[in-house]
Amino acid sequence: MVDDPVALCPRHVILPIIFIPGIMGSRLRNRKNKVVWQPGTESWDEGWNALGLLFRGGQGKRRMIVGDTNEYFDPTFLEVAHQTDGGIWDRGWGGLLSSYLPFLNWLNDEYLVKLDNCLVMAKFQVWAFPYNWTASNLYSASKPINKEHGNLSDVVTRAIKDCEQLGQEIGREVLKPIILTHSMGGLVARAFTQILGHADMVHGVIHGVMPTHGAPELYKRIRGGFEGATSGVLGKNAHQVTATAGNCAGPLELAPNKWHRGVDGRRDWLSAVEPDGRRMSLPIADPYSEIYENEVDYWRLIVKEYLNPGGDPTGALAFKNFLLQLDDAKSFHDQLGPSGFHPNTRMFYGTGRQTRDRVDWTVALHRGPVPASGTYRGATVDPWWGDQWQTRLLGPSGDSDYIALLEMSGPNAAGDGTVHAGSGSQSGQMAEAVTDGLEHQAAFDSLSARTLTVEWLKEMVEEMLADA
Repeated sequence: MVDDPVALCPRHVILPIIFIPGIMGSRLRNRKNKVVWQPGTESWDEGWNALGLLFRGGQGKRRMIVGDTNEYFDPTFLEVAHQTDGGIWDRGWGGLLSSYLPFLNWLNDEYLVKLDNCLVMAKFQVWAFPYNWTASNLYSASKPINKEHGNLSDVVTRAIKDCEQLGQEIGREVLKPIILTHSMGGLVARAFTQILGHADMVHGVIHGVMPTHGAPELYKRIRGGFEGATSGVLGKNAHQVTATAGNCAGPLELAPNKWHRGVDGRRDWLSAVEPDGRRMSLPIADPYSEIYENEVDYWRLIVKEYLNPGGDPTGALAFKNFLLQLDDAKSFHDQLGPSGFHPNTRMFYGTGRQTRDRVDWTVALHRGPVPASGTYRGATVDPWWGDQWQTRLLGPSGDSDYIALLEMSGPNAAGDGTVHAGSGSQSGQMAEAVTDGLEHQAAFDSLSARTLTVEWLKEMVEEMLADA
């Protein structure tokens, strides 16, 4: 409620909003102009080809997302495939996963904003910036997304000009744009404003369910596969996910970085059992060298034989190429640092679903001699059942061969099913919990998240009007 007397102000505005989706939230095509990812497309050919991705094995998915067996990751291999039918579709909506459209349609409306004792009509004009989510988020923030469209800076500029033209037609002033993100899109936005130095182009940024400093769920999903519809794209088991996400810088940038903390503030998020029963906890300081670069121990992130089984079954060259993508991810994390946020940032995160903020390995059972000392080492195969892995291991002397059944802990902390609450709340920014059980991918379907987003957008409009 607003205090009386209240009247409509003679001053009304247009607010450009740039929405940046999360991983797998953009439809993509390859160099041959063939769409490889777009569920829900109306084109039979494109839909059939994208559907083919869902039913391929690891090497087949790798071929569509990364390239042929003699190719390794190239950020130009895929680009955004836009549907352009005029109107909102030309604002980038045509490059988005269709599940975002109900929210964008809902947000793209007129809102009343209080200014002193009068009400301002604020027209929210929503744009979208789909991008190649396999590439580094810094690459996505800086490079053109395809041959027809520009980069994020171009989209922000185009949104301003389009709104200015509309403003002249209907007699409204245009405010500075605001970026709104979902999940990994937040990393693209932070790269744009903080690394590339474009913070002055926008008034502020609102992040929804962003993996601020990474999420241990990424580790679990590379080792054990994705769930639900996502499993059809990046994979349902370690073979498939390693062959896809393990080769791409973008997904690797979702792994916990050295600033990651759990819900309880702990630095270490990965534990494993030593042969004598002691538990080892990592990282101590650097997850890249201590966890991700490890080629041997059973708790490693990457089983190198899975990276390119059709072209490099030993994984020797494939692992070297993985390290190149890991270097890009580490460089991106280092450039952002612990405080790489637009100065006017707001964030929301979920708390109503059990989510991993750590991963604990235990030995469920073993067969054969147990080595007296050293660490468990060996080649891990696919999950035996659920979150259990059967592994052939070698003792410290290399000759005490035995079989162990290893078990990975399940979700154990508050979150949204993918990003735990610690990754959303420990940012030093204005962060607010959404407690209605929102699910990560469908975060903007939550009424609480939508209401909070609009409240923050209105607050930012008030800020700009007060400063004018």
